[in-house]
Amino acid sequence: MVIYISNDEMEKCKKIVVVGSTNVDLIARVSHLPEPGETIGDAEYCLSYGGKGANQAIAAARSGGHVSFISCLGDDAYADTLITSFVDSGIDVDYIQKCVRHSTGIAFIFVAENGENCIAVAPGANNLLRGERMDTILPVIKEADALVLQLEIPYESVISLIEYAHTVDTKIILNPAPAKQIPSYILEKVDILILNETEAMLIAGQSLDFSEPIGIARSLLRRVGQVVILTLGAKGSVIVSDEMEKQIPSYVVNTVDTTGAGDTFCGAFVAQWVEGVDLQDCVQFATAAAALSVTRIGAQVSIPYQKEVIEFMRNRIL
Repeated sequence: MVIYISNDEMEKCKKIVVVGSTNVDLIARVSHLPEPGETIGDAEYCLSYGGKGANQAIAAARSGGHVSFISCLGDDAYADTLITSFVDSGIDVDYIQKCVRHSTGIAFIFVAENGENCIAVAPGANNLLRGERMDTILPVIKEADALVLQLEIPYESVISLIEYAHTVDTKIILNPAPAKQIPSYILEKVDILILNETEAMLIAGQSLDFSEPIGIARSLLRRVGQVVILTLGAKGSVIVSDEMEKQIPSYVVNTVDTTGAGDTFCGAFVAQWVEGVDLQDCVQFATAAAALSVTRIGAQVSIPYQKEVIEFMRNRIL
Protein backbone atom coordinates (compact mmCIF):
# COMPACT_ATOMS: atom_id res chain seq x y z
CA MET A 1 0.00 0.00 0.00
CA VAL A 2 1.34 3.44 -0.98
CA ILE A 3 2.05 5.67 2.01
CA TYR A 4 1.78 9.44 2.41
CA ILE A 5 4.77 11.06 4.11
CA SER A 6 4.11 14.47 5.67
CA ASN A 7 6.78 17.15 6.03
CA ASP A 8 6.80 16.56 9.80
CA GLU A 9 7.50 12.86 9.28
CA MET A 10 10.21 13.33 6.65
CA GLU A 11 13.08 13.71 9.13
CA LYS A 12 12.16 10.32 10.61
CA CYS A 13 12.28 8.64 7.21
CA LYS A 14 15.00 6.41 5.88
CA LYS A 15 17.82 8.42 4.34
CA ILE A 16 18.23 8.49 0.56
CA VAL A 17 21.47 9.75 -0.99
CA VAL A 18 21.40 10.59 -4.69
CA VAL A 19 24.76 11.10 -6.41
CA GLY A 20 24.57 12.43 -9.93
CA SER A 21 24.47 15.16 -12.51
CA THR A 22 22.91 18.59 -12.54
CA ASN A 23 22.23 20.33 -15.85
CA VAL A 24 20.67 23.45 -17.24
CA ASP A 25 18.24 22.40 -19.98
CA LEU A 26 18.11 24.59 -23.09
CA ILE A 27 14.94 23.41 -24.81
CA ALA A 28 13.73 23.90 -28.37
CA ARG A 29 10.14 22.85 -29.03
CA VAL A 30 9.79 21.77 -32.67
CA SER A 31 7.15 20.20 -34.90
CA HIS A 32 9.33 17.12 -35.35
CA LEU A 33 12.82 15.99 -34.40
CA PRO A 34 15.27 17.21 -37.08
CA GLU A 35 16.84 14.78 -39.53
CA PRO A 36 20.62 14.91 -40.10
CA GLY A 37 21.42 18.16 -41.93
CA GLU A 38 17.92 19.59 -41.41
CA THR A 39 17.32 23.07 -39.98
CA ILE A 40 14.00 23.82 -38.29
CA GLY A 41 13.41 27.57 -38.24
CA ASP A 42 10.27 27.97 -36.14
CA ALA A 43 11.37 26.43 -32.83
CA GLU A 44 10.13 27.79 -29.51
CA TYR A 45 12.85 28.23 -26.87
CA CYS A 46 12.70 27.86 -23.10
CA LEU A 47 15.16 27.28 -20.25
CA SER A 48 14.62 24.65 -17.60
CA TYR A 49 16.69 22.67 -15.11
CA GLY A 50 17.53 18.99 -15.23
CA GLY A 51 20.28 16.40 -15.05
CA LYS A 52 19.41 12.82 -14.22
CA GLY A 53 20.78 13.01 -10.70
CA ALA A 54 19.04 16.29 -9.91
CA ASN A 55 15.76 15.10 -11.42
CA GLN A 56 15.80 11.88 -9.41
CA ALA A 57 16.69 13.70 -6.20
CA ILE A 58 13.81 16.15 -6.67
CA ALA A 59 11.39 13.34 -7.57
CA ALA A 60 12.35 11.41 -4.44
CA ALA A 61 12.04 14.49 -2.23
CA ARG A 62 8.70 15.57 -3.71
CA SER A 63 7.48 12.02 -3.15
CA GLY A 64 8.20 12.39 0.56
CA GLY A 65 11.75 11.07 0.71
CA HIS A 66 14.47 12.29 3.09
CA VAL A 67 17.04 13.14 0.41
CA SER A 68 20.64 14.34 0.35
CA PHE A 69 21.94 15.25 -3.11
CA ILE A 70 25.61 15.11 -4.08
CA SER A 71 26.59 16.91 -7.27
CA CYS A 72 29.11 19.35 -8.76
CA LEU A 73 27.96 22.72 -10.11
CA GLY A 74 29.88 25.48 -11.86
CA ASP A 75 30.65 28.91 -10.47
CA ASP A 76 28.17 30.53 -12.87
CA ALA A 77 24.83 32.25 -12.38
CA TYR A 78 22.93 28.97 -12.72
CA ALA A 79 24.39 27.38 -9.58
CA ASP A 80 22.64 29.52 -6.95
CA THR A 81 19.31 29.21 -8.74
CA LEU A 82 19.65 25.44 -8.85
CA ILE A 83 20.59 25.17 -5.18
CA THR A 84 17.57 27.29 -4.25
CA SER A 85 15.37 24.96 -6.29
CA PHE A 86 16.75 21.92 -4.47
CA VAL A 87 16.15 23.51 -1.08
CA ASP A 88 12.59 24.44 -2.10
CA SER A 89 11.97 20.75 -2.87
CA GLY A 90 13.19 19.74 0.60
CA ILE A 91 16.61 18.41 -0.39
CA ASP A 92 19.70 18.50 1.83
CA VAL A 93 22.30 20.42 -0.23
CA ASP A 94 25.23 20.28 2.20
CA TYR A 95 27.21 18.02 -0.12
CA ILE A 96 26.75 19.98 -3.36
CA GLN A 97 30.08 21.42 -4.52
CA LYS A 98 30.57 24.61 -6.57
CA CYS A 99 33.63 24.28 -8.79
CA VAL A 100 35.65 27.42 -9.58
CA ARG A 101 36.41 28.16 -13.25
CA HIS A 102 33.98 25.53 -14.49
CA SER A 103 30.48 25.76 -15.93
CA THR A 104 27.37 23.97 -14.75
CA GLY A 105 26.39 21.12 -17.07
CA ILE A 106 24.25 22.07 -20.07
CA ALA A 107 21.73 19.84 -21.89
CA PHE A 108 20.51 20.78 -25.36
CA ILE A 109 17.05 19.28 -25.83
CA PHE A 110 14.73 19.08 -28.85
CA VAL A 111 11.11 18.27 -27.98
CA ALA A 112 8.70 17.33 -30.77
CA GLU A 113 4.95 17.95 -30.81
CA ASN A 114 4.30 14.28 -30.01
CA GLY A 115 6.36 14.60 -26.82
CA GLU A 116 9.40 12.65 -28.04
CA ASN A 117 12.81 14.20 -27.42
CA CYS A 118 16.50 13.94 -28.23
CA ILE A 119 19.26 15.32 -26.01
CA ALA A 120 22.95 16.26 -26.19
CA VAL A 121 24.81 17.06 -22.96
CA ALA A 122 27.91 19.21 -22.28
CA PRO A 123 28.76 17.85 -18.81
CA GLY A 124 30.84 20.74 -17.46
CA ALA A 125 31.30 20.47 -13.68
CA ASN A 126 29.58 17.08 -13.62
CA ASN A 127 32.88 15.59 -14.83
CA LEU A 128 34.62 16.80 -11.66
CA LEU A 129 32.77 14.42 -9.35
CA ARG A 130 35.79 12.15 -9.00
CA GLY A 131 39.03 11.60 -7.07
CA GLU A 132 39.41 13.51 -3.82
CA ARG A 133 35.91 14.95 -4.14
CA MET A 134 34.60 11.40 -3.80
CA ASP A 135 36.45 10.80 -0.54
CA THR A 136 34.55 13.60 1.21
CA ILE A 137 31.14 12.02 0.50
CA LEU A 138 31.80 8.48 1.74
CA PRO A 139 30.61 9.12 5.33
CA VAL A 140 27.14 10.27 4.22
CA ILE A 141 26.82 7.23 1.96
CA LYS A 142 27.77 4.95 4.84
CA GLU A 143 24.97 6.48 6.94
CA ALA A 144 22.39 6.24 4.15
CA ASP A 145 19.73 3.57 3.77
CA ALA A 146 19.73 3.84 -0.03
CA LEU A 147 22.15 5.15 -2.66
CA VAL A 148 20.74 6.18 -6.04
CA LEU A 149 23.09 6.37 -9.03
CA GLN A 150 22.97 7.06 -12.77
CA LEU A 151 25.71 7.31 -15.42
CA GLU A 152 25.91 11.04 -16.18
CA ILE A 153 28.89 11.51 -13.85
CA PRO A 154 32.32 9.89 -14.44
CA TYR A 155 31.90 6.17 -14.94
CA GLU A 156 34.76 5.25 -12.63
CA SER A 157 33.12 7.25 -9.84
CA VAL A 158 29.89 5.28 -10.19
CA ILE A 159 31.80 2.00 -10.09
CA SER A 160 33.75 2.98 -6.97
CA LEU A 161 30.58 4.19 -5.21
CA ILE A 162 28.80 0.90 -5.93
CA GLU A 163 31.74 -1.04 -4.54
CA TYR A 164 31.93 1.15 -1.44
CA ALA A 165 28.19 1.15 -0.73
CA HIS A 166 28.14 -2.63 -1.05
CA THR A 167 30.83 -2.98 1.62
CA VAL A 168 28.90 -0.78 4.10
CA ASP A 169 25.51 -2.44 3.39
CA THR A 170 23.86 0.64 1.88
CA LYS A 171 21.20 -0.47 -0.60
CA ILE A 172 22.10 0.45 -4.18
CA ILE A 173 19.60 1.54 -6.84
CA LEU A 174 21.17 1.96 -10.28
CA ASN A 175 19.59 3.58 -13.30
CA PRO A 176 22.20 2.87 -16.02
CA ALA A 177 21.47 5.97 -18.08
CA PRO A 178 22.87 7.15 -20.41
CA ALA A 179 23.23 3.54 -21.51
CA LYS A 180 26.64 1.95 -20.97
CA GLN A 181 27.88 -1.59 -20.54
CA ILE A 182 28.50 -2.54 -16.90
CA PRO A 183 30.67 -5.46 -15.76
CA SER A 184 28.87 -8.39 -14.18
CA TYR A 185 30.94 -8.13 -10.99
CA ILE A 186 29.49 -4.63 -10.50
CA LEU A 187 25.90 -5.49 -11.45
CA GLU A 188 25.78 -8.28 -8.88
CA LYS A 189 26.38 -5.67 -6.15
CA VAL A 190 23.35 -3.61 -7.28
CA ASP A 191 20.19 -4.27 -5.26
CA ILE A 192 17.70 -2.73 -7.70
CA LEU A 193 18.30 -2.11 -11.40
CA ILE A 194 15.85 0.28 -13.10
CA LEU A 195 16.36 0.51 -16.85
CA ASN A 196 14.60 1.04 -20.17
CA GLU A 197 14.70 -0.99 -23.38
CA THR A 198 17.79 0.70 -24.83
CA GLU A 199 19.72 0.26 -21.61
CA ALA A 200 18.60 -3.37 -21.32
CA MET A 201 19.94 -4.20 -24.79
CA LEU A 202 23.32 -2.60 -24.06
CA ILE A 203 23.71 -4.43 -20.75
CA ALA A 204 22.57 -7.70 -22.34
CA GLY A 205 25.00 -7.12 -25.21
CA GLN A 206 22.48 -8.09 -27.88
CA SER A 207 19.20 -7.19 -29.56
CA LEU A 208 16.17 -8.21 -27.53
CA ASP A 209 12.58 -9.13 -28.35
CA PHE A 210 10.47 -6.95 -26.06
CA SER A 211 7.29 -8.87 -26.85
CA GLU A 212 8.30 -10.97 -23.81
CA PRO A 213 9.57 -8.31 -21.38
CA ILE A 214 9.25 -10.49 -18.28
CA GLY A 215 11.64 -13.00 -19.81
CA ILE A 216 14.15 -10.22 -20.52
CA ALA A 217 13.91 -8.89 -16.97
CA ARG A 218 14.27 -12.44 -15.64
CA SER A 219 17.49 -12.94 -17.60
CA LEU A 220 18.85 -9.63 -16.27
CA LEU A 221 17.98 -10.64 -12.72
CA ARG A 222 20.56 -13.43 -12.93
CA ARG A 223 23.19 -10.67 -12.99
CA VAL A 224 21.66 -8.32 -10.37
CA GLY A 225 21.27 -8.50 -6.59
CA GLN A 226 17.52 -8.44 -5.87
CA VAL A 227 15.19 -6.67 -8.31
CA VAL A 228 15.00 -5.67 -11.98
CA ILE A 229 12.46 -3.08 -13.10
CA LEU A 230 12.23 -2.75 -16.87
CA THR A 231 10.37 0.37 -18.03
CA LEU A 232 8.57 0.15 -21.36
CA GLY A 233 7.22 3.66 -21.95
CA ALA A 234 3.56 3.63 -22.93
CA LYS A 235 3.52 -0.17 -22.39
CA GLY A 236 4.16 0.24 -18.67
CA SER A 237 6.88 -1.65 -16.81
CA VAL A 238 7.91 -5.08 -15.60
CA ILE A 239 9.07 -6.08 -12.11
CA VAL A 240 11.05 -9.26 -11.59
CA SER A 241 12.51 -10.49 -8.30
CA ASP A 242 12.99 -13.87 -6.67
CA GLU A 243 9.49 -13.51 -5.18
CA MET A 244 7.48 -12.01 -8.04
CA GLU A 245 7.10 -11.39 -11.75
CA LYS A 246 4.59 -8.71 -12.69
CA GLN A 247 3.79 -6.40 -15.58
CA ILE A 248 2.36 -3.01 -14.56
CA PRO A 249 0.39 -1.11 -17.23
CA SER A 250 0.87 2.59 -17.85
CA TYR A 251 -1.71 5.34 -17.36
CA VAL A 252 -3.25 6.85 -20.48
CA VAL A 253 -2.53 10.59 -20.45
CA ASN A 254 -2.11 13.45 -22.91
CA THR A 255 1.66 13.40 -23.44
CA VAL A 256 3.26 16.82 -23.88
CA ASP A 257 6.94 16.24 -23.02
CA THR A 258 8.65 13.00 -21.97
CA THR A 259 11.81 14.74 -20.71
CA GLY A 260 12.60 13.53 -17.20
CA ALA A 261 9.85 10.90 -17.07
CA GLY A 262 12.27 8.07 -16.39
CA ASP A 263 13.98 10.10 -13.67
CA THR A 264 10.63 10.89 -12.08
CA PHE A 265 9.85 7.17 -12.06
CA CYS A 266 13.16 6.32 -10.35
CA GLY A 267 12.95 8.98 -7.66
CA ALA A 268 9.30 8.36 -6.85
CA PHE A 269 9.92 4.61 -6.65
CA VAL A 270 12.84 4.95 -4.22
CA ALA A 271 10.94 7.29 -1.87
CA GLN A 272 8.29 4.62 -1.34
CA TRP A 273 10.55 1.56 -1.49
CA VAL A 274 13.00 2.73 1.17
CA GLU A 275 10.08 2.99 3.63
CA GLY A 276 9.19 -0.67 3.16
CA VAL A 277 6.23 -0.27 0.80
CA ASP A 278 5.35 -3.37 -1.23
CA LEU A 279 7.35 -3.56 -4.47
CA GLN A 280 4.31 -3.58 -6.75
CA ASP A 281 2.78 -0.58 -4.97
CA CYS A 282 6.07 1.29 -5.31
CA VAL A 283 6.08 0.73 -9.06
CA GLN A 284 2.44 1.76 -9.39
CA PHE A 285 3.19 4.98 -7.49
CA ALA A 286 6.23 5.62 -9.70
CA THR A 287 4.16 4.92 -12.82
CA ALA A 288 1.58 7.49 -11.74
CA ALA A 289 4.27 10.07 -10.97
CA ALA A 290 5.87 9.57 -14.38
CA ALA A 291 2.47 9.76 -16.10
CA LEU A 292 1.78 13.11 -14.46
CA SER A 293 5.21 14.42 -15.42
CA VAL A 294 4.72 13.86 -19.16
CA THR A 295 1.61 16.06 -19.16
CA ARG A 296 3.84 19.08 -18.41
CA ILE A 297 6.76 20.78 -20.16
CA GLY A 298 10.26 20.56 -18.73
CA ALA A 299 12.17 18.15 -16.51
CA GLN A 300 12.21 19.37 -12.90
CA VAL A 301 9.21 21.68 -13.19
CA SER A 302 7.12 18.73 -14.38
CA ILE A 303 7.90 16.48 -11.39
CA PRO A 304 4.77 16.11 -9.24
CA TYR A 305 4.46 16.18 -5.45
CA GLN A 306 3.21 13.10 -3.62
CA LYS A 307 -0.21 14.66 -2.89
CA GLU A 308 -0.73 15.12 -6.64
CA VAL A 309 0.33 11.54 -7.34
CA ILE A 310 -1.93 10.04 -4.69
CA GLU A 311 -4.89 12.12 -5.90
CA PHE A 312 -4.15 11.05 -9.49
CA MET A 313 -4.10 7.39 -8.42
CA ARG A 314 -7.41 7.76 -6.60
CA ASN A 315 -9.04 8.99 -9.81
CA ARG A 316 -7.39 6.48 -12.14
CA ILE A 317 -7.42 2.70 -11.87
CA LEU A 318 -4.77 0.65 -13.66
